[in-house]
Amino acid sequence: MKPPDLYTDWRVVAGIALVILGAGNWFIGLSRTRQYGQMMAAAQHAAAATDYRSFDELDAGTGPAVIEPLTPRERQLSYATARVDFYHATFLTGQVLVLAGVLLALVGFISVIQRDARSALRRANSPGARSDD
Repeated sequence: MKPPDLYTDWRVVAGIALVILGAGNWFIGLSRTRQYGQMMAAAQHAAAATDYRSFDELDAGTGPAVIEPLTPRERQLSYATARVDFYHATFLTGQVLVLAGVLLALVGFISVIQRDARSALRRANSPGARSDD
C-alpha cells in the first residue's frame, strides 16, 4: 500500500475532511458555550441580587417600567441564552461530524487494504509468478 492509494480513495479523503471540520466545530462550540454560559451565570446572579417588589407594593409613581417586557439586563440574558443554544448545537454537530468522519475514513482504509491485498494475491497467483520451492 502506497500513500497515493490513500489520498486517491474518496472515502479516506472525505473522512479526514469531516474529522477536521468537526474538530473545528467541536472546539469553537465548546469554548463559546463556556464563554456565554459564564455570561449567563453572571447576569442571572446579578438579576437575583436585585429585589423585586410585588404588585401590591407598587405606587402610582412607579411608571412604565412595570409593563416593559424586558429590561436591558433581561434582554442581554435572552441574547446570551440564544447564543449558548446556537454554540451548543455547533458543539454537538462537531461531535457528530468527527464520529462520521472517523467511520468514513475507517471504511476507506479497510477498502484500500482489501484492494491492496487482492492485487497482491493476483500477482502471486499469476502464471509468471516465481515460486520459492
